[in-house]
Amino acid sequence: MSTTSSHPTDCQLTSDVVIGIPAYNEADTVGGVVRTARSSSVDVLVVDDGSDDRTAAAATEAGATVLRHEENRGYGAALGTLFSAAHEHGVDHLVVVDADGQHDPTDALDLVAAQRSSDGDIVIGSRFVEGSETDMPLYRRFGLGVINALTGAALWLGYSSERVADTQSGFRAYNADAIELLACRADLSDGMDASLDILFHAADEDYSFAEAPVDVTYDVAEANTHNPVVHGTVLVSNIFGRVLSDRPGRVLGVPGSLCLLVGGVLARVSVTGLTLLSAFIPALVTLLLLTGSGLVGAALAIGRVASASE
Repeated sequence: MSTTSSHPTDCQLTSDVVIGIPAYNEADTVGGVVRTARSSSVDVLVVDDGSDDRTAAAATEAGATVLRHEENRGYGAALGTLFSAAHEHGVDHLVVVDADGQHDPTDALDLVAAQRSSDGDIVIGSRFVEGSETDMPLYRRFGLGVINALTGAALWLGYSSERVADTQSGFRAYNADAIELLACRADLSDGMDASLDILFHAADEDYSFAEAPVDVTYDVAEANTHNPVVHGTVLVSNIFGRVLSDRPGRVLGVPGSLCLLVGGVLARVSVTGLTLLSAFIPALVTLLLLTGSGLVGAALAIGRVASASE
C-alpha cells in the first residue's frame, strides 16, 4: 500500500530489499519506473525532492511509498533521506535506481544477488565491466573515463582501496552496514557529487566495493540535464578536495618528503663536485627544498585542522 509523507522518514517499509528512487520533476517517467520495480515484489520508496510537477502523485499512483521534501535540496539530499528511512526500518539491502528510465529496475535483484555472493558492502551497477551494455555518447564516455581514472587514483593513493570502474553510476546496492554509515553522515554532499562522497566515505571506513554489469540506456528524455563541463569541474574539485582533506600526509607529505630527499642528495653531490652539472644544482636544490618544505608544511597544517574539527 502506498503512502505519501512530508516527514523525512515517516513511512512503512516491510521487505528486506527496498528499491529507492530519488526524483525531481520526473512525472513523465517515474510511474513507469515504479511499476517495473514493483514487479520484483519489493518495497519501492520514492523521494520527491521538492518537484513542482506531478512526480509525487505519479509515483503514488504507481504504487510507491513516497517521501517528499518541501523544497528542492539536491540529489545527495534525496539519497540521504533514502538512507535514513532504510536505516530506521532495518532494511538489509537498498538499491538506488534513477527515476528517468535509464536503469532497468528489474536488474536490482541481480545487484542484491551479487552483493550476497561477494559480501560487497556497496555493489555498483557498472557500465564498464564485461557483460554490460550502454549507448552512452562518446563525449560522455571520454569524460567519465577521466573522472574514473582520477577517482581510482585517489582511492588507491588515499585509502588503499580497490579500483572502481564506474564511479559515477547511480545504480547501486547498499547492505545494512553501508546504509547505517551513510545515514549517519551529515557531511554527504547535497549535490550530484554525492556519488563520489559515498565512495570516499566507504573507503575511509574500509568498506568493500563490488561491481556487476547492468544495461543503461541514454535514449530517454533529458538523460543528462547537467552541463558536462560544470559537472566535471565539480567532480574533479571534489576528488582533490576530499583526498587532500582526508589524507594530507599521503597527498602532500609523501611527495614533499621525496623532494627534500632528492634535494639533500643533490646538495651532497654538488658539494663533492662529482658532476659536470654542479653549477646548476644549487638552484635545483633550492627549488626542491622549498617545494618539499612547503608540501610537508601544508600536509601538517591540513592534518591539524582536520584533527581539530573532528
